[in-house]
Order: sequence, then structure tokens, then C-alpha cells
Amino acid sequence: MHVHTCLSPCGELDMHPSAIVRAAVEAGLDGVVICDHNAADNVAATGRAARTAGCVAVAGMEITTEEEVHLVALLPDEAAAGVLHARVAAALPGRNAPAAFGEQVIASEDGEVLGFNASLLSGATSWTVGRAADEIHRAGGLVVAAHMDRERFGLVGQLGFVPADLALDAIEVSAATAYDAGRRRYADPLGLPAITGSDAHGPGEIGRALTYLHLDRAEAAEVHRAIRAEGGRAVLGGGRPMEDLALHILDIARNGAEAGATRIEVRVEEDAAADTLCITVADNGRGMDAETAGRATDPFFTTRRTRVVGLGLPLLRQAAETAGGGLTVTSHAGAGTRVEAVFGLSHVDRAPLGDVETTVLVLLAAHPDVELDWTHRRGAHEYSLATADLRAALDGASLASPAGLALLRSAVRHGEQSLSATADSESRTENPL
Repeated sequence: MHVHTCLSPCGELDMHPSAIVRAAVEAGLDGVVICDHNAADNVAATGRAARTAGCVAVAGMEITTEEEVHLVALLPDEAAAGVLHARVAAALPGRNAPAAFGEQVIASEDGEVLGFNASLLSGATSWTVGRAADEIHRAGGLVVAAHMDRERFGLVGQLGFVPADLALDAIEVSAATAYDAGRRRYADPLGLPAITGSDAHGPGEIGRALTYLHLDRAEAAEVHRAIRAEGGRAVLGGGRPMEDLALHILDIARNGAEAGATRIEVRVEEDAAADTLCITVADNGRGMDAETAGRATDPFFTTRRTRVVGLGLPLLRQAAETAGGGLTVTSHAGAGTRVEAVFGLSHVDRAPLGDVETTVLVLLAAHPDVELDWTHRRGAHEYSLATADLRAALDGASLASPAGLALLRSAVRHGEQSLSATADSESRTENPL
């Protein structure tokens, strides 16, 4: 949801349109949002490269206001990007000094250098934050407060508050902050959806943080509908695939569903006394024969023809072993697969659990007919979700419907909040001072 090209003075020169699209496809993404600083010269070329590759490059821009606040504009199309580009250019001071600030390369979809933008794209416009939001809306775009968790260039970091009359459409949490923590702190109090993105300046950064959207198809108009929660579209969540254990759970569970599983059981067990975090994912899918199961944790072995978002068993094994634990895979052809990963709960190198809400919503939005039994235990306390119970409450509506997603979101949040509240209460009892 936040990718710079070589047009941005802080972007690497190899962030040309075809390289960006190639990196996005290799990361298994359905699309990217192009957010160059104060300009949109490379939006159209990246859009053409994306369409050729079968993904989407949503038009966007990262505007710097006179208060040095960054706002991301999510635009409906390339024409709107051109209109906003011209208005921003008129509000920029001075000309670029490449030796001091970097080249601002305009590139073709094939990576050819077509020219250079001469404006000072690293500078601030003469627009206030309110004026910038109005201009984005005037161009038909959505206004996102960029990297709200960052002190520098973040809305709260620069102003110290969120203006009551500022018409925001979403909040962005940067890759430096866990998605669920950022959502709870910045987006939920404002009643806005939270997105996250890599803020990529080099190809290797693309996909390091990503947002899951429930869409009919990958296109800019659908992204807008998801942000606005229109017509059954929705923001399902987000996270950091290289770090968050919840996204490992999602990856394994989706593999099971794609292997024909009709039932998936997930248990997350945090045991402070034993200092362990145990994650178990079991399914009744096709399973694997002994040879395939034995090679499943080999980083150079895969049965996938194309990579999808997710890290697979090899990196889950690495994450577990790095945190003083290990990974066990048990599978039989025709009888399903069971994956158990154990981590040192307090180990300094243990990856964060991440946003379990994202895992549940994305899994069931994509596979609403799967029977999911989910349990999260922390010490002596736990909560459980069973899709059979949720379906009964929905009276025939699909789990992937707006009502179904709302019920899932509410159930997971209630369960997670109850665990956190219990843990906080016990901590205060044990440490009254």
C-alpha cells in the first residue's frame, strides 16, 4: 500500500516500473500502491507494467504539507493522478539539486530513463494539511495519514494531535509497528480503517508489510470500496510476513484449505510457567506422503508453481529454532497434516505473535466454507471460536458477507481483549506497586 519508484529522490534507481512489478509478483501480491513524493510521473508506466503482469498498480502520491506532514493520496485512476500532480507541482518551492537530494527519474514501463522531474520533490508544498486533504478529495482520491506511528512526518508526530475537522479516510501504520498495536492506538479511536505498507524504496522491501483487502477483483475502484467498507468490500487486516507469527499461521492454514481441507484446527498456547509459546495447526486435507513431508521444511523445496504471500514451513522452522524451539510436521497422504511450532516465550529473538484478527478474517473470507476451530490460551485462561457456532448466529449468511466479517471481527477482538484484560489484572495483583 506504499511503494516509491525511482522518481522519489529517496528511491533507489532500480525502483523502475518493471522491477517494482516483478518484485510484487514474486512476493505474491495482487497489487501495489505507487506513492512517490509530491509527483506522479511514473504512475502510468507502472500501471502498464502491472497490467501486463496480471496485477494492479493503484495510482497514488505522498504529499508533504507545509507542516511537513505526509498524506498519502489513493487515487481512482491515472487521469486523477495527473490532475493532482499538476496542482501539487504548482505548490512546490524551487528546483531539485540532484547532488544534494538525489535524482528524480522518470522511467518507462521497461525501465528506460525518459527524463527527470526538475521540481524539489523532497520539499514541502505550500498547502496546509487541511488544504492537502481537500485537494486529494477534489481529485476523487482518499486521504490516508501516512505512517501515523512515526514521529517524523507523521500527523501526530508533527502536529501533536489530529485536527477535528481533518477529513481522513484511513490511517497508515508503518512497517516499524505491529499492525494490531498501531490499529488499536491510532485508527480505532478515530473510527477509521487501518492499512499498512512497506514504504518501499528498494525492490527487496516490497511486501515487508502488507494489507489484506476483501475485493471482488484487484483494481483501484475496489480498493477504494474496501477502504470505505462499501458493497461487502473490507479491510481485513495487515501485518509483516517476515516477522508476525500470526501470518505464518495464516500461511499454513491457507495451504490446508487449498489442499482440500474442510476442517482446520488452530491452537495458540502461551505458557509463562514453562516459558513456551506453542502454535499448532491441523487439517484434514490431502496430506503428504513420507518423502514430501520429510522435505517440507527444506527452503529449496516447494510444491507451489507460484509463490503466494506467506513464508512456508522452512522460515517458520527457522523462526522457532531461533527462539529456542523447534518445528514438527506430521502428515499422511489422504489423512491431513499437523504442524506444531514451539518457541521460547520470553526469548529475545522470538517474533511477535502479530494480529490474529487478520489471520481469522483473511482465512475465512477466502474459504468461508471451511470449519475452523480456533483456540488462544494464555496461562489458565483461553477463548475459543467455532465457525459452526458463528454460522448458527448468522442465520444462513456467509462468513464472507459483511455481517459474517463483522461477527468474526467482533468475536476475535472480544476474545483477545479478554485475554489481555485478564493478564493485566493478574499482573497488577502480583505486582501491586
